[in-house]
Amino acid sequence: MKRLFLILGIFLAINFEISAFTQKEKIQQTLSKLGVKQELINETIALSYEIRDTRYFEDDEKIIRERVKKLENLLQKDEKNYIVAQALVTIFETKISGNYKKYLDLFEKYTPYEYEKTFSKMMYALDNNDIGTFEKYMNEISKKYKDPIIITLSKLFVAKDLSEKQLLTGKVLELLKNENDRKRVGVSDEEYYFMKLTYYLNKIHNLFNKGEIKQAVKEYLDNITDENISEEVRNYNLRAEVVLYYNVVIMNEQISEEFLKISNGVKLEDSWIGKKIQSETEKDKDFLSKMVN
Repeated sequence: MKRLFLILGIFLAINFEISAFTQKEKIQQTLSKLGVKQELINETIALSYEIRDTRYFEDDEKIIRERVKKLENLLQKDEKNYIVAQALVTIFETKISGNYKKYLDLFEKYTPYEYEKTFSKMMYALDNNDIGTFEKYMNEISKKYKDPIIITLSKLFVAKDLSEKQLLTGKVLELLKNENDRKRVGVSDEEYYFMKLTYYLNKIHNLFNKGEIKQAVKEYLDNITDENISEEVRNYNLRAEVVLYYNVVIMNEQISEEFLKISNGVKLEDSWIGKKIQSETEKDKDFLSKMVN
């Protein structure tokens, strides 16, 4: 029997390793195929983790500029590092002003995902108010790619209406449930999980705004706390996890039914993120305020 369990354990471990597509694995696999040295791949993995919250949570320009400098220095060591080029494009697009065309060109040249080349050209045209070129690439996507995932992603990237974005995000999450599909289009487990956290943050807020507080908390407990997500993926998205959890805790306090409020509170405290916050707060009493402010 012990031998059977041992064999089963090895089998499960092998299958988990094959199916997982973490950010670390994405960087390792794609950059190694491009011939980037292992030393630089290791630097990229570490820097990717360090700057992961820049787009959505960092507003200190000094810190952002320091991260840009680190990225630029790393890219100078090997221009094939499309991961770094993409990070620079994202920061320049969303956080600070500056001409990022040279980084965009490198990203288009080396990304192993063909559809991203068209996406990046399309988004650059849109950012520069070149509507004619934007429409050209948008039409090209629907003709060139028959993959519903790619088509839905393209619609999500350009959607401006919040309700439409939420609807499209839900569709993308459903389409990318399968690990193999995520790997095929280059969406890591961390990226997928962040998308899910964002989707439920918006969904829960919409319910709360409509006065459906009990349902808002239930959505979180049913769809996030019970998720079988690895520590690696959760820690990569720790800040987003904390923000969502914090919002739900506040909402739960507004439930008038005392028994339900207490029951929900126990489940929240017993969740991975609840225990994580408690553990980190024991080491740093300001942990929570640093995460949510």
